[in-house]
Amino acid sequence: MAGHRIFCNKYTLSEVIRLRKERPYSTVLSTIEKLGDLHLEIGSKEELLSLATVNPIVNKLLKRACRSVTCIKSALQDVKNPMADDIFLLLPPESKPYTGYREKMGILLTTSLTDMQVIDDMATTHYRPYHLLTASQKMKLKEHGEEYEDISSWKDVLATIGMTPINAAVIIDNYLLSSNFDRRLPSLYSLIQAIVPKGLVVPFHLTIFLYNKGGELKKENMEQVVAEIHQLKLDSKIKVSIVVHTSGDVTHDRSILTNYHLITSGRGFGVIDSKGVRQEARGDVKSTFHSISFLQSFTSIKHQHSNILDWMKDIYIDGRGMESLYAFEVGDNFNNRLLSE
Repeated sequence: MAGHRIFCNKYTLSEVIRLRKERPYSTVLSTIEKLGDLHLEIGSKEELLSLATVNPIVNKLLKRACRSVTCIKSALQDVKNPMADDIFLLLPPESKPYTGYREKMGILLTTSLTDMQVIDDMATTHYRPYHLLTASQKMKLKEHGEEYEDISSWKDVLATIGMTPINAAVIIDNYLLSSNFDRRLPSLYSLIQAIVPKGLVVPFHLTIFLYNKGGELKKENMEQVVAEIHQLKLDSKIKVSIVVHTSGDVTHDRSILTNYHLITSGRGFGVIDSKGVRQEARGDVKSTFHSISFLQSFTSIKHQHSNILDWMKDIYIDGRGMESLYAFEVGDNFNNRLLSE
């Protein structure tokens, strides 16, 4: 399981350790210990080893079996070219040039000790059972038909929770655009509008994986979907592709993955039919830091998130299930940040 790259300097780490019994620092330290490959700004490896002799927590970090500590010259060297799930624990004065960077770049960067609360917040459980349509929404659908877009409970759930920081997403649903193709406006497009954040200065990367059972999905229809997504009134630029494959067993479970989140749905993301509600569904929205203080890393959300991405890379990079005549990819030419590392 790939760990988060966590960048900080010796002073930041010392403060987190000193305050480790208080929230949010206990969560931050747990994230470092269990999920992070630490990139520590420190003079030398010898200085790090010397610090470990007087600090048992630093010593413990060095002895982790599946995680590393790397000595670096500057904790800021990768801020402008981050990987999808990097974490930058910055404190003043070095954080000053990067104020607002979390929202602009869609990466997890803290600018002060108190700002580390964002990590603690992301570790909180967000679970919402939902009905797809309320009585009010049913009435609006009846009055306005498909022109009424705001009928996705996922849109309501995600708006309440807040998904930032993110700059990329992968949507997995074998049947999202097959039998429900004519319902893409209120289901898929409302979902995308809820996921893409405001104000990114980098293009948002979106890749949708769909299973093409028996050739149900047509290339021209998927090209139409890509065009329609580009026409949505989104608050940031977007690059989008649809990967239509024949490895349905790999993508059986419905999931949405972002830089730091795993969203699951037991019955799919597009379960609204032309008459309103066809079935009820339940959804989980959890960050890769979910309950990290209480879980071993191999059972964590981060572990599941990493495994699913590896399965998608088998399709996206290695071409698993893409050799069939029914398999194809349409959309923009880009490498999704979540799938290219």
